[in-house]
Amino acid sequence: MNWSRMSMFKMPSKYRRYNFQPRYYDERKEKLKKKIKLYNGNGGENKDREIRFRANLEDTWGNSEIRRQSQMANLRLLIILIIIGVATYYIFTGLDRAEEIINSNLPKK
Repeated sequence: MNWSRMSMFKMPSKYRRYNFQPRYYDERKEKLKKKIKLYNGNGGENKDREIRFRANLEDTWGNSEIRRQSQMANLRLLIILIIIGVATYYIFTGLDRAEEIINSNLPKK
């Protein structure tokens, strides 16, 4: 009689292994490989070199339109925060004034 089949708890007969091999991505290394490939491939043509230079400048400095939109969003956020702050101030000072009016109109005992 096989007792392993009759046991209450089932145990795996073989251990399972988890074979995870981590991958490493180096963005700097990829950019360097891309630049080396560009400069070694068509290094003789002056026009291509100028186009690559301009593309690299745009990548480095970023898009001015995106920067302008970001500045406008920050300005809008600042204006909204100022409006909320002023409204909060008026609400709290208004509550104090309302309390004074209520207290002055109540009959005194």
